[in-house]
Amino acid sequence: MCFGVGATIRDDKGRVLAARSNQLAGSFSNEVGHFLALREGLQLAKFYNLHVSIAETSSSGVGSLLSCSVPIFRKVNFIVNDIKALFSEVGVCKCQAIPR
Repeated sequence: MCFGVGATIRDDKGRVLAARSNQLAGSFSNEVGHFLALREGLQLAKFYNLHVSIAETSSSGVGSLLSCSVPIFRKVNFIVNDIKALFSEVGVCKCQAIPR
């Protein structure tokens, strides 16, 4: 089984700087899918050496988990650790949920 994730990096005027979609093998929950999509976007920013100050996700649960400083002990812990490391590498200072 496969699923698709996508990410877009925009500048402060809304212009697309980079975009990516990827097909991943596996069967995951919706929450894990949102984490994986965010990680894909951050990896894209790192690849192109783009500074990203605000990370956005369409999942309010993902946004709140990433903004929390309390350690997470869930199935997504390894993905969250990757995302937080990428936040530091590309300059993210804020993660927010936006409605679709």
